[in-house]
Amino acid sequence: MSDTPEKLLNRRSFLSSAATVAVGGAATTSLVLPAKADTPIVGAQLPNVYRRKLGNYEITVLGDGYLDLPHQIWAGLSPEQIDGYLDDAFVPTGSLRNGVNAYLINTGEKLILVDSGARDLFGPNAGLLPGNLAAIGVSPEDIDEVLITHVHPDHVAGLYTADGRITVPNAEILVDEADLNFWISEAGQAQAIDIAKPWFDIARDWKNVYDGRIRTFRGETDFGDGISSFPLPGHTPGHTGLRIESAGETLLILGDAVISAAVQFANPDASAIWDTNAEEGKKSRRTIFDVAARDRTLVTATHLPFPSFGYVDRRADGSYRWVPEEWRYAT
Repeated sequence: MSDTPEKLLNRRSFLSSAATVAVGGAATTSLVLPAKADTPIVGAQLPNVYRRKLGNYEITVLGDGYLDLPHQIWAGLSPEQIDGYLDDAFVPTGSLRNGVNAYLINTGEKLILVDSGARDLFGPNAGLLPGNLAAIGVSPEDIDEVLITHVHPDHVAGLYTADGRITVPNAEILVDEADLNFWISEAGQAQAIDIAKPWFDIARDWKNVYDGRIRTFRGETDFGDGISSFPLPGHTPGHTGLRIESAGETLLILGDAVISAAVQFANPDASAIWDTNAEEGKKSRRTIFDVAARDRTLVTATHLPFPSFGYVDRRADGSYRWVPEEWRYAT
């Protein structure tokens, strides 16, 4: 007959006490082994890479690192309100640690990159995409297409080096026409808030580097291979979401329609100060959240916590809940 929980507990208690006190009043003994040499703290993660099958496709999330955003980037919300959202989500308060993701779609015949990371423009903790590509054995020369959700630095700057060299030499670049035109315009730059003014210069540099290699599209566009775009305006004028479909499975890539899981699912009306049209952005966010929640569609977005796949749950009070997908042990 097996031991009862009480017997097991008593046995463990005895063994524990016997390890420190000898029987019959003899000298105290110890079964503790001598300490080994100090082991240094590594202080870094393994490569930020996560693969997931989607039908017949393989989607790889490639982390580009992170940056810390102050609460002042939120329009119309106090630091106390932001800290409340972060605390409710069990996230450290005081500032928002914001990850940056890019996506590599392997159709079996093509390699398609969605966005490109920030290169060295967002500080020492970003610009990790090239190393993560190398970690999965992909050379930049292997990439056939790059789809851009919008022309912000953390989505296009990884496509060229600081000295103006192309980083994906064999790829065609696809971007929404309205977004490209806005970010290279002097009028847009003149009206932009100060933090965003340099982003126009980066957009022009990027366009010049890839002159003749950029193909623009407008609104809803079918790119073939089960990949299509849909407009999500507000964050930028031509901000674009992507629908990936393969063998009956669907993934929605939302770009920057949501830049904080902790803040914008709880309060979908929360907007960043650099959103070009906050009201349009709120409408786009609520619309795509409703669609994803209704259809129980898998979604991901550039700044959702790595590895960034999950689902949207709509609550009765009009807010939403981010439900991360469980880790898949096999692709």
